[in-house]
Amino acid sequence: MRGPTVDMPSPNSLTPSKPIPAPEAPMGRRERRKLEVRGRIFAAARELFAKQGFEATTVDEIAGIADVAPATFFNHFQTKQALLGLMTGEIFEYLHSMTTQHLVGGGSSIDKLRGFLASATEGISSNRGVARDVLLEFLRTDATPGSPHPYLERLIEPFVALVAEGQRDGEIRDDHEPGFLAQMTMGMLNSAITSWLADPDYPVETGLVDATEFALSTLRPQSGGVITD
Repeated sequence: MRGPTVDMPSPNSLTPSKPIPAPEAPMGRRERRKLEVRGRIFAAARELFAKQGFEATTVDEIAGIADVAPATFFNHFQTKQALLGLMTGEIFEYLHSMTTQHLVGGGSSIDKLRGFLASATEGISSNRGVARDVLLEFLRTDATPGSPHPYLERLIEPFVALVAEGQRDGEIRDDHEPGFLAQMTMGMLNSAITSWLADPDYPVETGLVDATEFALSTLRPQSGGVITD
């Protein structure tokens, strides 16, 4: 299959019409030091949040693990909450890459969905404390009522594409639009998540497994009102 045709530039077009900007100067020692200290603080916070939770972790503990003074912490981050906000973005980026990894490739649409959801459940289980704190922070900072959060938009796009693929292959029911079916699937999983956010003792791993299987059963084609495998 041929790719798109690329028009090569003419020799004249290679002559700049304005001066080429000078390359950026290499980062100085002071800037490198600031980035290194900031990275140590972030790594220390991530370790402590995962081990003992956000609420139980103090700025003094983070500074101690990072080997900086508490005052240095505040030179880089205004609050402990700011660190959690950065982790929220980092974790959703990871989820997006994991979504792409699982939902693109071989296998049936149902199997790919099950594989992704199993990996997401395992990730929550192995990082239970910080995962819950990150999700609560995500809800706290979501300032887009009535419209999807940009993080969620990026996560749901591969789901919609996979549902459409499954419909074309006859693996997923086609009596609704792919976007609607993907939204309903995410909603079923979200019910387990919100139950956990409301009650930290809720068995979220079991809830996600049950919600996954129920969601997948509703996605399968139906014949005469009976779901077919």
